[in-house]
Amino acid sequence: MASGKFNRTAIVVQCRLSSTRLPQKALKLLGQKECLCWTLDAMKKVPAARYFLACDYDSKSLLEPIAKKCGWEIFAGERDDVLGRFCALIESEISNCDLIVRATGDNPFLFWEAAEASIKDFEENHFEADYFTYSGLPHGSGVELFKSASLLKARQLTDSPYDKEHVGPSLYRHPENFLSVFKSAPKEFCAPNLRTTIDTFADYKRAQRLLFYLQEKSVKPPFSAKEIVSALESPFMQKAFLIVPSVKAGRGTGHLRRALSLALKTKSFVYIPQDFSLAQGAALISGAKKKGLEDFQIVSQLSGGWDLVLLDLFRSSKDEMKTFKKLGPVCSLDDGGAFCQEADYLLDVIPSMPRSASRQNPKAGGANFFAPQFLDFPKNRRPSFPKKIKSALVCVSGETRWGLSQKAVNAARALGVQTLEVSSKNPVDNLSEKLFSYDLIATHYGFTAFEAAAANCAVLLLSSSPLHKRLAKKYGFKCLDKNSLSPKKMRTLFENPSALENKEFKTKYLSQEERSLADFAATILSGQKFSCPVCREKENDGRIFARTKSHSFRRCPICKSLYLSFSADSRVQYEEDYFGAEYKAQYGRTYLDDFGSIKTQGERRCKEIVKIFPRRAKEKKRLLDIGCAYGPFLAAAKDFGFEPFGTDISQSALEYVKNQLGFECVSSSFADFDVKKTFGFERFDVVTMWYVIEHCQDLKSLLPRVSSMLKNGGVFAFSTPSASGVSARFNRQSFFESSPRDHYTLWEPRNAARILRRFGFKLIKIVPTGIHPERIGFFKNLCKKPFIFKLLALFCKAFVLGDTFEVYCKKIKDAE
Repeated sequence: MASGKFNRTAIVVQCRLSSTRLPQKALKLLGQKECLCWTLDAMKKVPAARYFLACDYDSKSLLEPIAKKCGWEIFAGERDDVLGRFCALIESEISNCDLIVRATGDNPFLFWEAAEASIKDFEENHFEADYFTYSGLPHGSGVELFKSASLLKARQLTDSPYDKEHVGPSLYRHPENFLSVFKSAPKEFCAPNLRTTIDTFADYKRAQRLLFYLQEKSVKPPFSAKEIVSALESPFMQKAFLIVPSVKAGRGTGHLRRALSLALKTKSFVYIPQDFSLAQGAALISGAKKKGLEDFQIVSQLSGGWDLVLLDLFRSSKDEMKTFKKLGPVCSLDDGGAFCQEADYLLDVIPSMPRSASRQNPKAGGANFFAPQFLDFPKNRRPSFPKKIKSALVCVSGETRWGLSQKAVNAARALGVQTLEVSSKNPVDNLSEKLFSYDLIATHYGFTAFEAAAANCAVLLLSSSPLHKRLAKKYGFKCLDKNSLSPKKMRTLFENPSALENKEFKTKYLSQEERSLADFAATILSGQKFSCPVCREKENDGRIFARTKSHSFRRCPICKSLYLSFSADSRVQYEEDYFGAEYKAQYGRTYLDDFGSIKTQGERRCKEIVKIFPRRAKEKKRLLDIGCAYGPFLAAAKDFGFEPFGTDISQSALEYVKNQLGFECVSSSFADFDVKKTFGFERFDVVTMWYVIEHCQDLKSLLPRVSSMLKNGGVFAFSTPSASGVSARFNRQSFFESSPRDHYTLWEPRNAARILRRFGFKLIKIVPTGIHPERIGFFKNLCKKPFIFKLLALFCKAFVLGDTFEVYCKKIKDAE
């Protein structure tokens, strides 16, 4: 391998101020200096002959003072032709520098040690290359290296606007002209799931928090890779988490109190609009700051890029839901509004009435998760339940407009009870921890009611609506409306406090192990939102169809597909041992143990495929099995006269296919390879995907790719679980709860033809499989009789009610 020493190295940081997502982000203050300064200071640690800030003409006047302050030279060129800008800089200023190290000005946490290591690695091991970079670094911590001569040559060979705007692609997108090396980063720099760049407002807030953390630890800049990665260990440091509480007058202080408490625990951000109307809002925020809430954690403007937006709005409106969904995935907390079903995830902490399905969502009812154990119960609790009511606290918040608070106070005082009224004019700091000092708490249904029950106080709910009455009854509270708040009616309750003890609540919820809302928020924060795999329409994600603790499912309004729209599970990693230990854990035997039975099933599938081809066609047909595993279907195809080829991501499986079965195969996820270069011909006669298609997040790209690999008239066949089979129809919630986290599309036989037609395929046949009539609850015992089982199985086949099904279609035209 060639090696050599570059004569001179130039470090070039490119920057412009015209970003549409976050205008003039390079000038935003990060600590006591501009974001760009942090980038320039980090890259100045890398030894080089020249250091240039390469900007566009319009940005030069604002950026030049920063460049000079940091000891850098500045060069201006065209805004959109960054490749041309670099080449002009090479020709006019650094023609004697044969290596360019490129960084961008919106990356204040660059790994300067990785840049140093890159130069050394390039010189010692890949000197013949034109382009070099480390892959696997955090997004925003890496740099690119290229030879000056190669860049000048690339300018002459490309007319692509993309190449010109992004520089590096002018080299690595053209392997016919240039040698590019993407090398896995050394272990100490490798953290591909982290993000350190500043591209959105949420990124900027995340950067402020990271800098604050590092400075709080007395870490001196420019920061090392180890220091940055260590600081980002917590998911709340990695992710941009925005909490949006209700700060409207009349909706109580509980939502803001919970939001501020959560922000303190997670170091996350709270949206407080400047025109908030909650009377006690300023005092609550001031109190949170005294406890450690930083100014940068308060957000007063709305902009996108958040990893999770947690709405604690009491009752979200249509416009609010629409607005916040544009900012990132939305988790709605204790939302009683009609539009909460638009949220990606619904979490109920305060016990509520079961949500009724809407006309648009006839089946989507309740929340993803109901967890009263996440209530922040007070630490101070009465040692015993009061035997007599001597003191009372009345806290009805915004509901005072109904006159409830004053009537309750008057009635209690008339009975000789020492009574304190809590209001915006008479607030009580840290109220939840002071409840225990009162015998009775009179409040409306909400946080204070459950906190008071947990503090072992007598609780009387004051109702302003029929809903409050129903909630009180359902969850074990005594409730009086406005007309019942008289001394006469209240005397009976005060003389018999045991009637006000919520024993059901104590037994059902206080006995559970208390869990942290902050811990659960970390689970949701690590989740991921998905668009429809067929349409990929991010702005129109359809209505919720089903919810489970870990997943939400939607139906696409365009193609009518059911798909996984949000998953709180961690992303699936397909390990090498998937077909070994994992398969055995699921099925009780290894994949190779099942080879024979899978091959027999493959023979049946081959018979269906053969039927589609004209009988006169005698030539040997090439077949590609995507996701071939250890090749049992390839072996069956060989027996049926096909010339089999396979793809898979498991190296051990591919080695078995090559060495034991003797079939050609390639390591590839789905259809991501060049047929001509890999196998030496243009197209296949058959492409199959057995229980693979549901794992693809982007069918809009995959299905045209499959089409391009097939000859006209060729067969595309696949199998997949059915979202309209027996299990889905008769055990709906169980079906969605057991749906694997890597099944992104839930196919239904009735929609298959419509979807496939969009990509140039004509549906020929659907074969229902996975016939389980015993899963129909009311037939379970009857199915023990063989004759009835057979009849029901025939019924399931006739009406395509299998829990899985196979699709056989023909390519009739190229996909558009």
